Amino acid sequence: MSEISREFAEEILQIIEHQQGSNVIDTALALRMIDVAVQLGREDLIDKIISHASKVATDDEERGWVLFEKMKRDESSIDTFVTFAIEQETKHPKLAAAVFHHAALVYLGLEALDDAKIMANRSMRLREQSKDENGISFGLSLLSHIAKQQEDWDTAELFSQRKLNLAQSDADRMEAIQDIAHIKATIGELEMAMEMMQESLEIAEDIGDVDGILVSRWGLADLAEISNQPDEAMVQLSAVMTQMMEANIPVPTPLRERISKLTEVVG
Repeated sequence: MSEISREFAEEILQIIEHQQGSNVIDTALALRMIDVAVQLGREDLIDKIISHASKVATDDEERGWVLFEKMKRDESSIDTFVTFAIEQETKHPKLAAAVFHHAALVYLGLEALDDAKIMANRSMRLREQSKDENGISFGLSLLSHIAKQQEDWDTAELFSQRKLNLAQSDADRMEAIQDIAHIKATIGELEMAMEMMQESLEIAEDIGDVDGILVSRWGLADLAEISNQPDEAMVQLSAVMTQMMEANIPVPTPLRERISKLTEVVG
């Protein structure tokens, strides 16, 4: 629900639900409300949201975005998505890029990594042509993830480094640095991984990103254990538990058990 307050989101959903003054909600805003409705537990409104988005669509591209959402809702076949993306490629490249990206995710879920890579690259080419910076960032994350699944660590790091170079915000920089740190840890460059994870933690604390803090501290704990530093691992995991409690996030039992075992080791 980023950039939309809960109160505003609920007001928009109520307008769509009761169709009172709904003409002020255009297609783009309506489609954004699908994820919001899910987050607020109003899945019952999704069909009505899609119907409204279709009704107020003003051109073929907007109608295409609505159809794309409907296809996802209907769990259409992967071939249907790919065919649709190809049809939109020349006329509406941003839409086609999003559909190819979705197809890549579906293939990824099926562990068809080569097909996922083809779809992700096709999406990326369109996003680069249209200079879609946000789309490029999403695409680089996906390509890096696919490369990691294929254990092609050099390529994964290349994509993540490019995402870091293009980062527009501290949050984007933090996520990219965390990703590279995980890759460094996987290939055994533990000192570099620890330095980068510490850097990501400092950024997360500066911007008050709780999720980022938890990810960074958990990563530092893992690296400390790998480096045979159980005392440092315990410090980081204890900080994770404290942060979760302060944020009213339930502390998982495995975390408590892990801290308990480290306490025995440290003495």
